[in-house]
Amino acid sequence: MFRFDNYLARSTAFILSVQGIWRHHIVGTAMYAVTRKLKALKPIFRAQRQRKGDLSTNVSLAKSFLESAQTMLATDRHCPTLLHLEFCCKLVLRLASRLEQNMLHQRAKMAWLKDGDQSSRIFFRKVAKRRASKRVFQINTTDGRTLTSQPEVINEFVRYYQELLGGSTRDRPLDLRYLRPWARHVLTAEEAECLVLPVSPAEIKQAIFDIDETKAPGPDGYSAGFYKAAWPVIGGEVTEAILEFFQTGRLLKQVNSTLISLIPKVSNPTNVAEFRPISYCNVLYKAITKILVQRMRAILDSLISPSQNTFVPRRSIGDNVLLAQELFSGYN
Repeated sequence: MFRFDNYLARSTAFILSVQGIWRHHIVGTAMYAVTRKLKALKPIFRAQRQRKGDLSTNVSLAKSFLESAQTMLATDRHCPTLLHLEFCCKLVLRLASRLEQNMLHQRAKMAWLKDGDQSSRIFFRKVAKRRASKRVFQINTTDGRTLTSQPEVINEFVRYYQELLGGSTRDRPLDLRYLRPWARHVLTAEEAECLVLPVSPAEIKQAIFDIDETKAPGPDGYSAGFYKAAWPVIGGEVTEAILEFFQTGRLLKQVNSTLISLIPKVSNPTNVAEFRPISYCNVLYKAITKILVQRMRAILDSLISPSQNTFVPRRSIGDNVLLAQELFSGYN
């Protein structure tokens, strides 16, 4: 499966590769053209990653070259050739270390680690821990059986969610007459108008640049880091593709597809119910949802009860906890 590594964007070949693909004309909708060009870039980025080689090995080689240069320099500290060689080896080591840290930072998803930290042991431990936590060795069924083989574990997860979600049903038209008696609040004309205002290119760019670069990518493998680094080239067509969705309401299946991952709710899960499914969406999909959420955020205060504090901006669930403590103290 393809996955774009953010460190590739630091190479001068990156933007040239994007420009080479992006100048091609694709017949079809704007969103279709963007997805085709993203697909065409994948083999190029795979080749660039292979040419980079193993980044950890590159760091080790750069260190050994620097040590050799410094050993030779110790015999003649005023030799201009050896001084220049040491300087070049330091530059190579600095670049190799920066690429390695960028790659590990993305894979470990540790936003708290700054670029200046030099130890990669933390990265490797974090990556190894994440990989180990993703493996499910055994699972207990509802009838008390313990499944240990991989096919049995997989089938148990599939069975559980098939029973939970049920079968596929056809969409039925929604009759608003059944909803009106339950609608306690109706948007004002001004609030409704704010929701349907035309989406601007500035909104689209802000939505994409607000996405964390270390977030796991969707099925297409591209992170937000790719979009940010290539924005001077791809920004116009990406903006046109998202605007096209808001104008037509149509979304390509390539953009609408997601990867489902199961996250443990507890430290040592023993049954399927102790896993929480989450979806990994493509960046284009995330940008669209961010724009919609940003529009709705302005009217949430008027729709949601003041006693409801969770998921509402400028409100904290801790306020309810403090209120309950004060009431309890008052009764005592």
